[in-house]
Amino acid sequence: MRELWQRSLLGRTVGNIIVITLLVGGLIMLAMSINAARQTEADASRRLGELLDTVEDTVRVACFVGNEELAMEVARGLLRNSEVQAVDIRSDKGLLAHLERNSGTEKQAVFGSQPIHRNIVSPFENSTIVGNIALQPDGAAIDSLVAQARRQIALQMLLLIVAVAIALTLTVLRQVVKPIAKLSQRLNQLDPAGGEQLAAPPGHEQNAFGLLTRDINALSARLVSALEIEQRLHYRHEIDQRKYRDIFENAESGIFIADALGDMTSYNRSLAQLTGLPLPAADETAPRSLLALPWTDAAHLRQMIERCIESNTAVADDLALFRSVTPQRWLNVALTPIGACMVQGIVSDVTSRRNAELAAKRAAITDQLTGLANRQGFEEFWANEIAKVQDQHFALLLIDLEGFKQLNDALGFPAGDRVLIGFAARIFSCIKNTDWVARVGGDEFAVVLPNIDEPGKLDSICQRILRVLGERFSVSGQETCLGASIGATLYPDDGNSLPALLRNAELALNDARHRGGHVWSLFNQDMRHAIEHRHNLANDLRLAVQRGELRLFYQPIVHLATQRVVGAEALIRWQHPTHGLVPPDNFIPLAEQTGLINAIGLWCMETACQQLADWQAAGLDLSLTVNVSARQIPDGLSPAKVSEIAARHGIAPQRLGLEITEGLLIGESHDALRWLDAVRSAGFRVYLDDFGTGYSSLSYLKRFRVDTVKIDKAFIRDMSQVASDRVMIEAVIMMADALQLSVVAEGIETAEQRDLLRSLGCTYGQGYLFSRPLPIEQFLAQVASIDGQATPQA
Repeated sequence: MRELWQRSLLGRTVGNIIVITLLVGGLIMLAMSINAARQTEADASRRLGELLDTVEDTVRVACFVGNEELAMEVARGLLRNSEVQAVDIRSDKGLLAHLERNSGTEKQAVFGSQPIHRNIVSPFENSTIVGNIALQPDGAAIDSLVAQARRQIALQMLLLIVAVAIALTLTVLRQVVKPIAKLSQRLNQLDPAGGEQLAAPPGHEQNAFGLLTRDINALSARLVSALEIEQRLHYRHEIDQRKYRDIFENAESGIFIADALGDMTSYNRSLAQLTGLPLPAADETAPRSLLALPWTDAAHLRQMIERCIESNTAVADDLALFRSVTPQRWLNVALTPIGACMVQGIVSDVTSRRNAELAAKRAAITDQLTGLANRQGFEEFWANEIAKVQDQHFALLLIDLEGFKQLNDALGFPAGDRVLIGFAARIFSCIKNTDWVARVGGDEFAVVLPNIDEPGKLDSICQRILRVLGERFSVSGQETCLGASIGATLYPDDGNSLPALLRNAELALNDARHRGGHVWSLFNQDMRHAIEHRHNLANDLRLAVQRGELRLFYQPIVHLATQRVVGAEALIRWQHPTHGLVPPDNFIPLAEQTGLINAIGLWCMETACQQLADWQAAGLDLSLTVNVSARQIPDGLSPAKVSEIAARHGIAPQRLGLEITEGLLIGESHDALRWLDAVRSAGFRVYLDDFGTGYSSLSYLKRFRVDTVKIDKAFIRDMSQVASDRVMIEAVIMMADALQLSVVAEGIETAEQRDLLRSLGCTYGQGYLFSRPLPIEQFLAQVASIDGQATPQA
């Protein structure tokens, strides 16, 4: 068989060598034949050209004199050449000689079909052509020469191909076939396990056969090493099996092996003790189905086994197990796939941990003070309980205690805690057992009322809660009363998610607070629209300064005695791109709440000072007042900042007045009082705006340093009909005069009001009688109109 394999390998190799050599030799022979044919034709053309060179002079004479005999003689001489088929000699006057050899065959020649022409010039003038001679080559003679050359090339190539094939065959036989045969023979006799190694064929130690021999020896060594490792692993596996059996039998955790159906093929003593199964060796006929144990959720255990086998990954979970002689026990079951649709399980008792977790969870969702559910417990109650009865109606109440913070501050946190416990008990007394209560904030409670779908039912419950929570109680030896406000919303009419309902209830609660508290309010969509409108307006207000949408309008302040304009009050307006001109009452409170009032206030101060500078440059002696919010004091508009802005615009401080409200003075804040003193020390005039509308009294004019008092328009409007208003105005004017303060009456709308104020001694006034607040483009024209009606000062 080996000799046949060698002959087959040698035969295939020799066959391939012959085919390749013949193919390559044939291509070379074809190329050489084509080149030989071209060379033979070129040599024939060259020889005929040389033949023409020898007779050119004689032909020149014959053509010049027109001698036909001489021309014929030349033609016969040329025709004697075996490569010439025909000769044609012509002069410029006509044919002189034409001879053609009869070839005796009709075979078409391959080469030599194109005649060779040469022009004959005059013996005396090279530029004058006197004739022409043409030689027709003999194609058959040239074909014969080409065929002879091809035969020689073919013979040479055949000898070369045979020699190359023989040389390559002998080389392959010696260098490839024989070494392979020797390697095969030695490989069959090799014993790698005994340490024998394969020797390379002689003379081939450093070539590819030597490299192959070394690779075979390396592979044999690795195979022997792998066998040794396998034997050691097998031995170790037997030891591990014994160890595993010891661990299996003596482990504290339960261990079992089960199939995809939960049938256990083996389990240890600990599993029997944990689950109540019989001991493994005690009763071989006892049921061994893992799923037959009294699990609270056997279907979940079945799914764990299926998932473990299908995904080929470990799974684990805690499962509850009921036993008749012991309470519920929690077991952690960890499953690991072991192949062949089998799993190995480890079972541990985690009852203590689960009980601790449940206790911690209860503590996490319970308010430790009142024992009610806290905010987290409320959310879990929603997710677990309310989601199950989505087809029912219920109401959600948010209850907020009124004045609880003040009570905490006055009596301390322990007293506040006792109040919260008492109020939780009061809320419980107002609802049914099917209702649910949680403490979701410091002094805020949430109540869920099932089966409430009519505002009438809800009103009676809310009124009962308000009445009970409004009753007096004793804390720390003191009698007090707090009360509450309630915001209510309905499910699913107002929303179907907890965040939406809580938001709606909070909006309703805010509405109840704005109505004075101690009432309840039911959510409606207008509340949401109002808050959304407020939110959108706040977003637009943030960009109003950047977009240049704010404007200052100016209302003249008139000296009542002379009817001349002495200054103006700068009033801000917002030119909203959608809502048009927005009055300050609609956005200034919003700016104060969002913190934008500082940026808006600085813009007003900059714009007012720039306007004063423009009036000063135009020669107008007018003062200007700017309203200052309490939120700007003391840091939003510091006295240093006011001085810096005025100085930068070149404004004297006396021409700029700052209007504050009496609410700033009520708290008697030290920061506000220091700000007030610093502003007046810098030379700016301070106006007390809306005097008399809040908690102020005439004593404020004595206690606080201001320069001007502005009487609110509410007193001016009814001063002619209401005597008390007229007395109030007269008292303010007299007090201000005694304290050397100026007085400005706001809201003058009739000439009667103006004349009465003037008779009472009021110095200045402003109102619609003189002018509405105007943009700067119209203000100066109105000032000129007012001054034109002025009367000489008495």
